[in-house]
Amino acid sequence: MIEMVHGLSYTTKKNILDLHFTKNLQYYTTSIIILFTYVIGVVIAFLTGQVSVQNINQLLLVGVISSVVISIITLLMLTFRSHLKEIPELIKSLEI
Repeated sequence: MIEMVHGLSYTTKKNILDLHFTKNLQYYTTSIIILFTYVIGVVIAFLTGQVSVQNINQLLLVGVISSVVISIITLLMLTFRSHLKEIPELIKSLEI
């Protein structure tokens, strides 16, 4: 949660919230890019034969690593998205 300092002007508070919104938007879009890049990389690894479909150990390792990576990125995306939803409400609640 963002803590606002009392005594700042409306414009200053709004600019600070805008900066937080922009930062979280960049994090969110970067997370999406990383997720799609990872998925494309795994698909390419399977298509080129770098990961053998017959080798159960490789499949298990790719599955575990993919589950961890996708889970972490998804949790981060949900966190950033919740922040993105909070900030416009904070801007609306500022006193003019």
